[in-house]
Amino acid sequence: MNIESLLREYAAYRTFNKSDCVINMRIPRPILDRIKQLAEQQHVPYQSLISSVLFSLANIEENK
Repeated sequence: MNIESLLREYAAYRTFNKSDCVINMRIPRPILDRIKQLAEQQHVPYQSLISSVLFSLANIEENK
C-alpha cells in the first residue's frame, strides 16, 4: 500500500469521519517517527495518516 492510495482512502474516510471514540495506542518510536516523516512529506497530519491506515484496514473487504 503506497502513500497515494492511503491519501485516497483518507478522502473516503473523511466522508465517514464522525469519530466518536478515542483510543490510546502504544507505537514503537521508530515506527511513529517514520509515520511522522511520511505525513510531513505529504503535508498531512500524522494522526490523519494513522486514521487512514486504520480505516483502510477496516474496509479491506469492501475494496475487494
